[in-house]
Amino acid sequence: MQNFDYELIDCGNERRLERFGPHTINRPCPQAFWSPNSELYSDIFFQRGSQGNYWQGIDDLPQTWNINIDHITAELKFSANGQVGIFPEQLDNWRWINEKINKEPKRELKILNTFAYTGMSSLFASAPHTQVTHVDGAKASVNWAKRNAALSGLQENQIRWIVDDVQQFMAREIRRGNKYDAIVLDPPAFGRGAKKDFKIERDLKALMQMVAELLSDDPLFVILTCHAPDHFAPRDLAKILENIPAFKHQKAEKLLLEIPSTHDNPLLSSFGARISL
Repeated sequence: MQNFDYELIDCGNERRLERFGPHTINRPCPQAFWSPNSELYSDIFFQRGSQGNYWQGIDDLPQTWNINIDHITAELKFSANGQVGIFPEQLDNWRWINEKINKEPKRELKILNTFAYTGMSSLFASAPHTQVTHVDGAKASVNWAKRNAALSGLQENQIRWIVDDVQQFMAREIRRGNKYDAIVLDPPAFGRGAKKDFKIERDLKALMQMVAELLSDDPLFVILTCHAPDHFAPRDLAKILENIPAFKHQKAEKLLLEIPSTHDNPLLSSFGARISL
């Protein structure tokens, strides 16, 4: 059953108007540099400014609320950075993950989700025959993902929750000789780590070398998405995946992660590539 309690209503003038369950929200969107097709009005408004970031219109609202995404329940909240807890443009990838794992229900699968945030990819990958490892550097995000698992009735599934720097964790897994059948990556363009900053233009090559070492001999898939149009394009990420030895001679699918709009004003939010056997 497909059900997503979200819609992009309209976008433009570097803003976006979205409905997450009962709440309609106006947030910044720098890539929406065109004119909107409607008035982007909402009582709930997020603004960035020199005096700090703030939400307007949330004082009398509950701190959290839930929405349904197919069989998954996600807790949302008004975060200080303007996020609410999910990236809607990833919906097709979540469903693709779920479809891929359910094509082989008798095969025990080990899946690694990196830069995993609040866990949507982890939860769509979770099933009786899968062991999911969820890795994020922020403890708050991992705890949020755990709550989403509990809300979705998946708290007893085999999900390993890891708070760690992704690259350091992957390096240790290589030394331990651990292997994964599928890996999901959505690295930031820039991130601050405990010991080392992450810059995608500098560090993606080494990250993908570790991916190649961590894959099993019969891998299921790899998904790579990012928000760094100044450094990469979908064809670049597709080529990176095609160069992984385990996927030799396979063609990667280029991804433009576009959100449709009810006012015929779609938003290209991210891009990436995915490859499978």
